[in-house]
Amino acid sequence: MQESRKRANQKWLAANYEQISFRAPNGTKEKIKAAAAAHGMSMAAFIQAACKEKSEKISRKS
Repeated sequence: MQESRKRANQKWLAANYEQISFRAPNGTKEKIKAAAAAHGMSMAAFIQAACKEKSEKISRKS
């Protein structure tokens, strides 16, 4: 990939996405990875869907 394309991709990602990181106990990553694969999703998509589902559930209770 050309350097100009890499810079353009990085600029677009910075403008459109945020990075979130967290720490979890050992073994959690593999559990999430397996659950995501079972649903045909990437880990990122699975975590995003889980967070969205949880926040919607909390919103309905309020």
